[in-house]
Amino acid sequence: MRSVSTEHIQTAYRKLKHLVYFDKTDLNLRLKLAEFECDGFEAKLLTIEQVVSSVDPLQEALFQQWLEEINFRVVPKSLKNDFSSSENGNVSNRGKFISNVTSAKIFCIDKVNYFFDGPIEIHLIAILWIMFEGYLLDAKLGDECFGSRLEGNLSNPNEDRSPGLFRKYHERYAKWRDSGIRKAEHLLTEEQTSVCILGLDIKEYYYHIRLDFRAISQSVHDAQLEEEERPDTEEGPSNLLRCLEAIISTYRHKILPFRKITHGKLPNDAGIPIGLCSSQLLGNWYLRDFDQAIKNLVRPAYYGRYVDDILLVIPANEDPQKNGSPVAGFIDQVLVKTKILCGLQNDRYEIDVARGLFLEQEKCILQYFDAKHSIAGLVKFQKKLEENGSNFLLLPVDEADNSLEDVAYDLLYEGSANKFRSVKAMAENRYELAKHLARQTILHVLTDDPPDRKISLGLQKFFKGKNAIEFSDLWERVLTFFTIANDLKFAKDFAKNLKSEIRRVRFKEESSISAPITQRLAANLNIHLELCQAMSDALGKSLSELSDKKAALAFRHGNLIRHHFVRMPLINYASYQGPLTKRSIEETVDVDAEKLKWSPRYVNFDECLLLAESGDVNLNGQSDFEWARSTYKAINGSEVENIEWDSIFVNGEEPDAEI
Repeated sequence: MRSVSTEHIQTAYRKLKHLVYFDKTDLNLRLKLAEFECDGFEAKLLTIEQVVSSVDPLQEALFQQWLEEINFRVVPKSLKNDFSSSENGNVSNRGKFISNVTSAKIFCIDKVNYFFDGPIEIHLIAILWIMFEGYLLDAKLGDECFGSRLEGNLSNPNEDRSPGLFRKYHERYAKWRDSGIRKAEHLLTEEQTSVCILGLDIKEYYYHIRLDFRAISQSVHDAQLEEEERPDTEEGPSNLLRCLEAIISTYRHKILPFRKITHGKLPNDAGIPIGLCSSQLLGNWYLRDFDQAIKNLVRPAYYGRYVDDILLVIPANEDPQKNGSPVAGFIDQVLVKTKILCGLQNDRYEIDVARGLFLEQEKCILQYFDAKHSIAGLVKFQKKLEENGSNFLLLPVDEADNSLEDVAYDLLYEGSANKFRSVKAMAENRYELAKHLARQTILHVLTDDPPDRKISLGLQKFFKGKNAIEFSDLWERVLTFFTIANDLKFAKDFAKNLKSEIRRVRFKEESSISAPITQRLAANLNIHLELCQAMSDALGKSLSELSDKKAALAFRHGNLIRHHFVRMPLINYASYQGPLTKRSIEETVDVDAEKLKWSPRYVNFDECLLLAESGDVNLNGQSDFEWARSTYKAINGSEVENIEWDSIFVNGEEPDAEI
């Protein structure tokens, strides 16, 4: 393995910061990263280099200390439907009852997820392994594997200085889904061939993976030989891979007592950490034989896998309904007879080439389209996906007049949508709510409109009862909306209401066995709420107001706020200490060299030029254009390209520079 240098460590840190910056869920890791950068930052990076470059990192006292600091978070995955009359309705032979009441004395969490929580040093070791070895495993994966794919420039760690690690997930997800639908439409319309679209999902995938680190090491060794590189002198795990194995093993040991309660009987060596970036790559690699089996034995018209979500498009000679159970019959014909799956047992299929992984029949979705019949439903579905995939932040303003109730709820029907008796239930629409929140927040960024009490009240009502817990991923967006709209009273009331709802959370039935899970759930939800408040405070308050709020101050110093809500472009890269929601400042400030150097994102040249021309920043004798160009280079590490200063008169004066 190549030796790890200071430049490698710095590149790994840039990749981690870039990854965390664009993540919308894990605020705990965001805070750890911000705090890591606050004090003794360069010395911490040097320490990591010394540990991983030692003869045996696993024996280093610091590495053992990092392992001891590994922990985990427990977050709700699903709530029991007992407290969700608005979702299912209450049907009996005496009639149907539907209600919008979601409150209850307790909220019973049916399923939970565990997330990795460890020191930044551990995350950087995982990224270093990806940079030096993991990319070789990713390169072996086919184009059918869409999720969590690495950027192409990771092929040489000595030349790569970019902040990118994984390709943009939303673009990859859209391509995975849309490619399958387009292939199906092509077969139906161009080739007049009937098709089956089969969707499969692996049950609790990350929890059932059983890694063989010797197999990983051998795959890396073989790939190095193919690249004509000189592999390690011994055909065994490298130091970085041994470190990664110790990290994963320690994490498994930490969650094991809790996992036995929540996930039943699993082998002790099963599972990889959700929230550690190496797991995304290893999760892809683990199904490599399954991918090959599908392509070689089934030969579908389209096969795509997004981590553990599987989509196949297969030409159909006959209607699957003609042979009994359509789903089970089709899977038996296509996947069981080819020995890709084992036969159905206990309502689930086991993957033959990756034993211990299961598909649940109830989650298998089969769609059949006959070429002789209308395919309007498929076409409409495709158009809807295209609409939803567009940038919804700046849709026409007239759509913003819709109330929260118009977008946040869906009525579910049986039969005609025009008949009142056809309504079978009322369900919350997460996507539309998030879209509405984003649009309203951006409108307040662009305008000086006062707070809209109707919207604020609607949000208060929506986040009552089980919705408060089920939509915890939207807490930060709501608090940010209140901050941008300057509706601080409702922000305070909103947080108070959430704390009250958190106290009602229980894991399944109350008992001494489930009590530790309940305690962890409540504690983690309360911490998540505090961090959501800190993220909004970091935008809307000055540094002096944040002096007693450690998390918000760290987010601000680490430049890990949501930049699209900063009203003055790039003012957060300067020494300015006031609220970032202001439209103008009454002082001239300097840019912060450290914030430029460790920027978590790519910055466009026009942002640099807007800051230069604002008059709010010291240009140190440079022209607007030259200052913007040097600032762009300091942030992005390269000269701006394809930008010229046109020799025209501006306000009756010669421009300062000419390129």
